[in-house]
Amino acid sequence: MINIQIPYGSKQLDIDIDAEVLDFGEKGSRRRNSIETLDVIRHALQNPIGTKRLREIITTKKTEDIVIVVDDHTRDAPTEKLLDAIIEEIGEKYTERITLLVACGTHASPTEEELKRILGKHFYQFNVLIHDCDAKDLAYLGTTSRGTPVMLNRNYVEADIKVLTGDITLHYYAGFGGGRKSILPGISSRETIKKNHALLVDDHARTANIENNPVHLDMSEAASFAQPDFVINTVADASGNLMDAYAGDMNAVFLKGVEVAEELFCRETGVLFDVLVVSAGGFPKDRNLYQATKAVENCYRAVTPGGKFILVAECREGIGDAYFEDWMNEYTSYEEAEDAIRTNFVLGGHKAFYMRKAMKRVRLSIVSELSTHILNRWGINAYNSVWKAVEEEKNIKDKVKMGIVKNGLDTLLVPTIKDR
Repeated sequence: MINIQIPYGSKQLDIDIDAEVLDFGEKGSRRRNSIETLDVIRHALQNPIGTKRLREIITTKKTEDIVIVVDDHTRDAPTEKLLDAIIEEIGEKYTERITLLVACGTHASPTEEELKRILGKHFYQFNVLIHDCDAKDLAYLGTTSRGTPVMLNRNYVEADIKVLTGDITLHYYAGFGGGRKSILPGISSRETIKKNHALLVDDHARTANIENNPVHLDMSEAASFAQPDFVINTVADASGNLMDAYAGDMNAVFLKGVEVAEELFCRETGVLFDVLVVSAGGFPKDRNLYQATKAVENCYRAVTPGGKFILVAECREGIGDAYFEDWMNEYTSYEEAEDAIRTNFVLGGHKAFYMRKAMKRVRLSIVSELSTHILNRWGINAYNSVWKAVEEEKNIKDKVKMGIVKNGLDTLLVPTIKDR
């Protein structure tokens, strides 16, 4: 009998499993204290890749307005520490010229309490703007070679100095987050985001892949229309422990961060599992199903066709997106969802596309606080216990090859064998 703890909301679920289990915990990393974290970020700012130091860029340019783009409440970048180090780097005399722009994309605006959590003391120190993807005054900069009209936040476009902050982690159709994603989708119009995200049906638009990935390439092209002067991105493990930080030119920083993130998050497996238990990683990663579905996309290919995938995600905020829910109700097969993506792309609907794609391969079950009625209507088995979901499978089959992933949003399982 093996005892395993699985993240669920703000707690850990204890389960005892009597089976052979392959546990995909985190790769070893060292937890840094707050001083060490700040030192890592300082070192990146002092040793930029492909650009001068930020302090030099600011002092050699006409600088009236400095816009620093920061992640919103759905991301885990160490924003307060990044801002601490940036202010040290450029000097106090420029602080009155700084505007913080929260890159929400199409997400709901963060509340005041969420902003305080993200920004800490800087919430009171700077002018804080929240990007609105439906604003009437967005700046049109042209159209990408893939037909995406580029409309961006005007405060960013017109700033004398443009700085991007954020983190680099897995992304299920852009390959990786970070870098250019602070611009598209971060501070883009809804139409810009929709056009770009409609490219996700391409087979190259998948987790941890940027080669020939049309979503990534389109994002990068759009970002080049309003190139940032300076970028700083961090890479952290699934528990939020900072691994490193890189600063300077947007593309150089992104590629360096991708190397580290790929090593950190991609896990090869020489087996396919009959049962795979995947936690989204606890709160805030499992705050709603809309966010938690990324864990399904990252891991379902490691399940044998027809096997059981058990998503463990509290979902205290419910489904999380009305379009996602509508599409799950309306499109009951992968083929229907794919056709809808190609002909009538709607943000939120793409999550249904990925869910239906996974469900074509595996039997999906979810342990959550969600309505059993809703999940059952979608063809998903609902449980309130991981143990029950696992034991039910063991009653069907004597020998069950089982895997457990504790941080599904930050773990990509890469099968090294073919389907059996």
